[in-house]
Amino acid sequence: MAAHKPVEWVQAVINRFDEQLPVKAGQQSTHTKVSTEHNKECLINISKYKFSLVISGLTNILKNVNNMRIFGEAAEKNLYLSQLIILDTLEKCLAGQPKDFMRLDETMLVKQLLPEICHFIHTYREGNQHAAELRASASGVLFSLSCNNFSAVFSRISTRLQELTVCSEDTVDVHDIELIQYINVDCAKLKRLLQETVFKFKALKKPAQLSVINSLEKAFWNWVENYPDEFTMLYQRPQTDMADCAEKLFDLVDSFAESAKRKAAVWPLQIILLILCPNITQEICREVVEESKVNKKLFLENLRKALAGHGGSKQLTESAAIACVKLCKASTYINWEDHSVIFLLVQSIVVDLKALLFNPAKPFSRGAGSQSADVDLMIDCFVSCFRINPHNNQHFKVCLASSSPPTFHFVLVNSLHRIITNSPLDWWPKIDAVYCYSGELRTMFAETLGRVMQGCSAHAPLRMTPSLTFKEKMTTSLKFKEKTTDLDTRSYKYLLLAIVKLIHADPKLMLHNPGKQGQEIQSSTAELITGLVQLVPLASMGEIAQEAMEALLVLHQPETIELWNPDAPIETFWDISSQVLFFICKKLIGHQMINSTEILKWLREILICRNKFLLRNKESATLGSGIPIGRQAQTKLEVCLYMFLWSPDMEAVLVAMSCFRHLCEEADIRCGVDEVPVQTILPNYNTFIEFASVSNMMSKGCTALQKRVMALLRRIEHPTAGNTEAWEDTHAKWEHATKLILNHPKTKIEEQEWINMTGFLCALGGVCLQQRSMPGLATYSPPMGPLSERKGSMISMGSSEGNVETPLSKFLDRLLSLMVCSHEKGLQIRTKVRDLVGLELSPALYPMLFNKLKNSISRFFDAQGPVPINDTNTQFVEQTIAIMKNLLDNHTEGSSEHLGQASIETMMLNLVRYVRILGNMVHAIQIKTKLCQLVEVMMERRDDLSFCQEMKFRNKMVEYLTDWVMGTSNQAAGDDVKCLTRDLDQASMEAVVSLLAGLPLQPEEGDGVELTEAKSQLFLKYFTLFMNLLNDCSEVEDDGQQVGGRKRGMSRRLASLRHCTVLAMSNLLNANVDSGLMHSIGLGYHKDLQTRATFMEVLTKILQQGTEFDTLAETVLADRSERLVELVTMMGDQGELPIAMALANVVPCSQWDELARVLVTLFDSRHLLYQLLWNMFSKEVELADSMQTLFRGNSLASKIMTFCFKVYGANYLHKLLEPLLRGVITAPEWQMISFEVDPTRLEATESLEENQRNLLQITNRFFLAIINSSCEFPPQLRSVCHCLFQATCHSLLNKATVKEKKESKKSVVSQRFPQNSIGAVGSAMFLRFINPAIVSPYEAGILEKKPPPRIERGLKLMSKILQSIANHVLFTKEEHMRPFNDFVKSNFDAARRFFLDIASDCPASDSVNHSLSFISDGNVLALHRLLWNNQEKIGQYLSSNRDHKAVGRRPFDKMATLLAYLGPPEHKPVADTHWSSLNLTSSKFEEFMTRHQVHEKEEFKALKTLNIFYQAGTSKNGNPVFYYITRR
Repeated sequence: MAAHKPVEWVQAVINRFDEQLPVKAGQQSTHTKVSTEHNKECLINISKYKFSLVISGLTNILKNVNNMRIFGEAAEKNLYLSQLIILDTLEKCLAGQPKDFMRLDETMLVKQLLPEICHFIHTYREGNQHAAELRASASGVLFSLSCNNFSAVFSRISTRLQELTVCSEDTVDVHDIELIQYINVDCAKLKRLLQETVFKFKALKKPAQLSVINSLEKAFWNWVENYPDEFTMLYQRPQTDMADCAEKLFDLVDSFAESAKRKAAVWPLQIILLILCPNITQEICREVVEESKVNKKLFLENLRKALAGHGGSKQLTESAAIACVKLCKASTYINWEDHSVIFLLVQSIVVDLKALLFNPAKPFSRGAGSQSADVDLMIDCFVSCFRINPHNNQHFKVCLASSSPPTFHFVLVNSLHRIITNSPLDWWPKIDAVYCYSGELRTMFAETLGRVMQGCSAHAPLRMTPSLTFKEKMTTSLKFKEKTTDLDTRSYKYLLLAIVKLIHADPKLMLHNPGKQGQEIQSSTAELITGLVQLVPLASMGEIAQEAMEALLVLHQPETIELWNPDAPIETFWDISSQVLFFICKKLIGHQMINSTEILKWLREILICRNKFLLRNKESATLGSGIPIGRQAQTKLEVCLYMFLWSPDMEAVLVAMSCFRHLCEEADIRCGVDEVPVQTILPNYNTFIEFASVSNMMSKGCTALQKRVMALLRRIEHPTAGNTEAWEDTHAKWEHATKLILNHPKTKIEEQEWINMTGFLCALGGVCLQQRSMPGLATYSPPMGPLSERKGSMISMGSSEGNVETPLSKFLDRLLSLMVCSHEKGLQIRTKVRDLVGLELSPALYPMLFNKLKNSISRFFDAQGPVPINDTNTQFVEQTIAIMKNLLDNHTEGSSEHLGQASIETMMLNLVRYVRILGNMVHAIQIKTKLCQLVEVMMERRDDLSFCQEMKFRNKMVEYLTDWVMGTSNQAAGDDVKCLTRDLDQASMEAVVSLLAGLPLQPEEGDGVELTEAKSQLFLKYFTLFMNLLNDCSEVEDDGQQVGGRKRGMSRRLASLRHCTVLAMSNLLNANVDSGLMHSIGLGYHKDLQTRATFMEVLTKILQQGTEFDTLAETVLADRSERLVELVTMMGDQGELPIAMALANVVPCSQWDELARVLVTLFDSRHLLYQLLWNMFSKEVELADSMQTLFRGNSLASKIMTFCFKVYGANYLHKLLEPLLRGVITAPEWQMISFEVDPTRLEATESLEENQRNLLQITNRFFLAIINSSCEFPPQLRSVCHCLFQATCHSLLNKATVKEKKESKKSVVSQRFPQNSIGAVGSAMFLRFINPAIVSPYEAGILEKKPPPRIERGLKLMSKILQSIANHVLFTKEEHMRPFNDFVKSNFDAARRFFLDIASDCPASDSVNHSLSFISDGNVLALHRLLWNNQEKIGQYLSSNRDHKAVGRRPFDKMATLLAYLGPPEHKPVADTHWSSLNLTSSKFEEFMTRHQVHEKEEFKALKTLNIFYQAGTSKNGNPVFYYITRR
């Protein structure tokens, strides 16, 4: 369009500009501001090519806006903003007017644009806050307009002058003459203006003459300031025509100035006219002058007199001061060499001028109305004096003195600002000449800030850190009244603004600290910066706050930061900049600022500057970065950014997200120095980077952006002080907002903000939950001992009930209560909460949510009597179903890790129980359908969920859900209800299909029917139901054939339902071939063709699924038992034993003896004894407090060790001890010997020393026999000792790879007792194995009768000495045993060598003689019973265990399925239940088998494979009972 129809296109852009003005579009938001700015730039660019079109368009818009009628303050503000935008656009378009462009149609300018512009300049109303800005903006337009279109403006002025020459009225309109003040004037234009004035001056009325005099003076300054080179050139090459005009006008004005009043009015112009005549100035400085120049000389003399106070009137003195300041100012634009006369003139007046203007005792003032003009005059004087002589600092000192009036301070600061900001001429001195006053300027800033803050509030100024207060200093040095008046406060505010602007203009001026110590420099910089930071949040002082932000930004430029403290720039940077961040973020978090988004943008700039500085100094970037305020600032910054993420202002969210990039950059720089991973400083670095990258993509809208934010929040893995505090602060605000919404529905609350906060808390809650301890060693280490003793997280998984008061728990409780809120906005709240919990909740919170939902729903069933059916409960159930479905459907990242941490069986069963009793109303049918869909989704996510009693649970669910199939389909009902019912049938069947997949039927226990029979009946029940449903489908289909149209949809549904039913039958038969095939096979011969076809379909399906028909074999029971053993002895990748260790953790201690027997027997038969011992011993060592308590208690590990010693060591002990003991008992020389060494028990005839010798002799004999028997030591016991040794000694294998671990059969080893590791082996071996046999040889089966008492006493004392040697300790408590300490000590090394010999290496598993490879049925039955009784606890243990994910849930699923097939263990009469605690292992049969090594013989192996022998239970005499199965 732009190419073909440029005029229309430009017009379209102008129209868009017009429509988006605030006066038409309403109050500006950030978005509309950006849009308006864009339109403006667009028009400015177009104006370079289509100038006339754009200018005329803008002129018309301005006209229309000016003619609008406005009511109300807001509308007036919008009008004013619109006018400013148009004027600003016009000015920029006119300034960029192409030089070669055809002259703009002057009539258009004069007739249209100029009057509109003049309207703003002329209608200036005192006191109107907007008028001054509009006037300034309009004068800017006029200035740009007059650059290229001077004639048009000049003609208007000229015409007006002409009109005024002939005007007879006394009241004259001089507005157009005043335009002279605002136009662009160069040398030639000034000459034209002067000529025009000379020509018409006499004819003008007095008001017009005064207006011309005033305006021409302003025009002169416009020329000098805009074209200083032309003015300088005038003094190098004087222009006679300019001088002529100026002289003529001087004379005209001089003759006009008859009275003192008129003189005062014209002197400022006269001095300028003299300046325009360089030659005349030179002449009049001589003694004698021409007659025509006398009046000029006289004028100068009068000027000097008046300045010195001898002029006769105050008015003339004031005028002389103005004129002299103008002279000084003009002289600064002249190069000294060009015209020294004028400088002599200046020198002659400057002392008097300063004395007049800068006298603290008598401040210069022309009355209340001219305050700002007085200040401007003083500033001009100050700046000029500095430029003339920068080293004359008298007036500096006067202005700096704290006793001087505030005006002097204001003048000083503004003068310095002007010196810095004016574009300099070559000979002007630079600002660094006044750097020496930086200390005084800082003091002035501190004092002014103190006064303003005191005026703003009754409170003392807020400080950031106590170390940096200057409050004490302030109170002592300030010489001001206790209470400042409002007027004073206002003037101090202006001064403060000026000082802040000065800092912004040149920060070095305030940072200059020559010759001071580093610490002093640092504290003065800190005082300056912390002072500025206090101003940022002051919304009541908008301009000051804005300037303070700009000043801080300049102070944070890398080259400026270096000056904060040149002695230690980096340490100072971390200290001061961290305080800035801390303070600002604290304010932002508190939402104490209206313009918080703007401040956040500014903060982003500060962060960028910080990083630039760190990059410049990256070699030493971390010096001093570890200070507390540094860490606090980082935390506060994180909190601040997190909390902006839920802001309803989209821009604020995006800015906060972009700030994360700068946090990451800082971490990169800091970590690059120390060469550590960035995560050490910023644990969530990766997610922060993602936040930053998303901030660049402008999202489609607020909701989409929030979804993205929540997804990223869920990815935050590491809890930090920042995210925890952000969560807690947001939670407090959310609680407050929730109360407001519920209690005051009429209150206007930012609902979007509440929704965002809810989402934020849901998504970030997970990370706050994980105040995890550091992960331990990479071993498989499920905690032993009860759940309560385990070190939990901030909120324990096992039961959140114990920690109800945590904020997270409170938050979830509150959310659940909002799910059923009956508020007038209830529906909206309920929907939002449901969606946020279902879709945005952090997966780590799933277990807590599941527990809370379970508890809430369980309460419906707590009370006695019927379940309370009411709307609230039903609503809660419906919401729960929706949340659970969303949660399981929505595969949130990380969900599979957390879904299994809490079981949902109870909740699901209760949901079904509740929904069952809702009846068959339309709503109830809909809820049932949704619940069935939930069950289906649950089974899809089965691998991620954990079930304690899965088979039982799924059987129950099938029982309940099949009740709903065909539940209402045959009742007379409307078509709609029928439709819904069919939907329910479909949903129920889909759920049943998923539940039946691989499900062995499990009838209710305890109904007295034999298991197989009960299964059979259950199968028949379901199979019949499904057959009926198929028949039903067929009948309805037949009916549907006759009716077309509407029924087609129904028939499609029926086909789907039929397909589901066939699938359900297939799954049912597939998993239960043994109990179902006999019932179903007959259908293959059914008379009805349809039925036969269906059966063939089902049969085909199960053949495709690969059903295991071997379950029909006679050996099925033995095979399943074998698989059960395989499962329990199954080993994971890391050497872990999931099922065995779970069993060890949940079996009650009363059954530990039995469990020890079963585990050792089973693992040894599978050649995995070492792995069992390793897992058990390492746990025992991990939980032991010290070496002394190791294996001393009755733990499972101790029992396993004892059992191993007993079974595998019986032969060894017999061989070792039997000859020794028999020798002691039968040899005649030992018959009368006593071994008693306790003096209190000694008989009269006995000698203590002799007894001691006897005891030593026998002990030595036994000890030597033991330590020399290492070659006879059984290999299994070597395994036990080696495993124990490895578990207690320090090993470097914790760094080994998984592969190496497998190969070496050693796993990661506890480092707890490295120095005593071999001692643990010896101690345990003697305590549990050798000494019990020595003390009780008869009970151990070594001797056939008890030894005599005195020998028995000797054996007991000997065991004490042997145990001391093994323990590596001397006797201390028992006095009578101390004499043996030498013997004990002398044998430490020998014992140690023996222990090392038996424990240092582990025999290969193949070489070990597996004496127990025959697994008796008793052990298998015991295993079955232990697993069955503890099935639920094993499930809970595996799902709550931290290594659950590493192991996976397959072993448990397989176990549950096998147990379901095997059914409950055989029931025993109560009287026989004690058999499990009897020690069957000492039975003679097993001893016989072991002694004769029967298991190695071929006959045994052949017999074993036949599976014809079984052992179970014992006879009355305690012997094992064997069964022989003859039919095999």
